[in-house]
Amino acid sequence: YATAARLVCFGFDGLAMNSHCERMIDSGCGAVIIFSRNISSPHQVATLCASMKRRAHPRKLLVMVDQEGGRVARFSENNHFTQIPSAQDVGNALDPVVASQTTGDVIGKELRAVNVDMTLAPVVDVNTNPLNIVIGDRSFGSDTNKVGEVASAFIRALQKKGVAACAKHWPGHGDSAGDSHDSLPTIAHTYERLRAVEIPPFLDAIAAGVASILVAHLVVPGMEHGAGDTAANTKGGDEKNGPTLPPASCSRSVVGALRNRFGFRNVIMSDDMEMGALRSLPGGVGRCAVDGLLAGVDLCLVCHSEEPQREVIAALAGAIAKDERARKNAAAAHARLDDLCKRFVDGAETAEAKAEAFSLSRVDAEAIVGKSSDQERVERAVGVSRL
Repeated sequence: YATAARLVCFGFDGLAMNSHCERMIDSGCGAVIIFSRNISSPHQVATLCASMKRRAHPRKLLVMVDQEGGRVARFSENNHFTQIPSAQDVGNALDPVVASQTTGDVIGKELRAVNVDMTLAPVVDVNTNPLNIVIGDRSFGSDTNKVGEVASAFIRALQKKGVAACAKHWPGHGDSAGDSHDSLPTIAHTYERLRAVEIPPFLDAIAAGVASILVAHLVVPGMEHGAGDTAANTKGGDEKNGPTLPPASCSRSVVGALRNRFGFRNVIMSDDMEMGALRSLPGGVGRCAVDGLLAGVDLCLVCHSEEPQREVIAALAGAIAKDERARKNAAAAHARLDDLCKRFVDGAETAEAKAEAFSLSRVDAEAIVGKSSDQERVERAVGVSRL
């Protein structure tokens, strides 16, 4: 059971560990994702993360957050962190590469200070569809080469500070009209178009050493049936029947292309399994998680409720017990997660020391995070004032 739980990233409600959180850590979950609901101040979040890491000790627990900037920023001036502009603002800066390096540097410094090991950023989707509500200003722009260059600068600066980056949403969410939070969108492009527009920024991210890539809940017919990879899929159907194709996050072709065609050797994770995109699929989140593991996904995000978190762990445990491919993939996933933990994840003692730094009354939190000098540096580089 713990072998399967290691492949799950859970989320929970509250500013301190609750029984839900404790049960998921005790079951062996390898990662936790925090949201605004878990954050009130730098000292509080540093203490929360340290206490979760202590609970998991001697196992390392990966703590992640969505800290992109703009409208997707769990840390902001409201909770005494630096306000980070949107990727669109960064992309529109006079020198977008310098702007991106600056935001990556500040985010990396602040997350490391409060015991967060990874941010689910940058978004490397190319914003080619003005009707796309889910990406929009979360993208660095509509030019493929520019998105790749600016995202790579962010990745290098962030990871230099000891925080893991995650390029998302493979194989490209920029031209979807639907929102995978609510339904399962289809990206109808040919493989040639995807290879020319959507895929190159991911390859730039891989070249920059990105620690992980997040796979979207999108149907991508152009990468199925040999277009992206030769492995057959677990779910049938043909290109005329889009809905019978698996979402990218469960697809051996789409996930396999990352490994086999593009040589990505680090952690691959699914987008949140509780999103509306997967709700209507047969077998529910458990089946989707198993299909994801068989496709080569290393870590499943299940961000909110205990019931689907347990459903995913049980389904993965069943598959690992019965299926040789699932067992082999789980072992490979463990090795990749071990490697990521070695490079980026603090243990309990280091985390406790960082939390302690905030509690020393003589140290003002602003001496560590939310520094006015960092806010000015970001605003100067991006050319946008938060006011």
